[in-house]
Amino acid sequence: PAGLFATFVAIKYRKMLKRILLLAACAVLLCTGVRAQGMLDAKMRKAGLVDVLGVDSTLRVRLMYSTADNFMGRDVYGDLETAYLLPHFAARLAHAQRLLRERRPGWRMLVCDAARPISVQRYMYSLVEGTPNQVYVANGARGGRHNYGVAVDVTLLDASGREADMGTPVDFFGEEAHTGGEAALAAAGKIPAEAVRNRELLRAVMREAGLVPYRREWWHYEEPMPMGEVRERFRLLDF
Repeated sequence: PAGLFATFVAIKYRKMLKRILLLAACAVLLCTGVRAQGMLDAKMRKAGLVDVLGVDSTLRVRLMYSTADNFMGRDVYGDLETAYLLPHFAARLAHAQRLLRERRPGWRMLVCDAARPISVQRYMYSLVEGTPNQVYVANGARGGRHNYGVAVDVTLLDASGREADMGTPVDFFGEEAHTGGEAALAAAGKIPAEAVRNRELLRAVMREAGLVPYRREWWHYEEPMPMGEVRERFRLLDF
């Protein structure tokens, strides 16, 4: 009986120790994640970027690369859920938001992506390199405008908070997402007429704020300047 009791105590002790170690490991992982997120936020701010919600709190943010709901089918941002941009660019976005609300009371812009560290860009490019989708992702060797904090991906939310019909989801690869030929796409039955009107609305307020769309992505907006000038004027998010 004494031996059995000792065995029972030893088993209970091992189980308890295992549980304590597991809880400790989870606590370490949680702290590490929080610390990593804090470090990334600190790096963004140190690079001179600002939280877009601090510039205009009426915007909405849902970073698509902080979920698995994107073309890669995986979360590549981890805990990063804040949309950062350079201050002058964030001011342009806020200007467009004000114009939108004037023209469509209750409507808002949903920010789906903003500044992106170059390390994430390299990972994303590695996933599409050598595939037909390679053309849609900036080469991680030098980076694109997102990697300088001067590009934003947005869609529209109607007065009820639902995403407006834009013809395709954000992050869709194909001609239906291209800009400039929406009338022909609608005539061919590839996107609805409502999507044409919504894209025109988004394009109008963004252009008035000084931002232009990328020809292959109706949701991507940037300043009308050559990439070479972007690299000269702004700092690469090299982390």
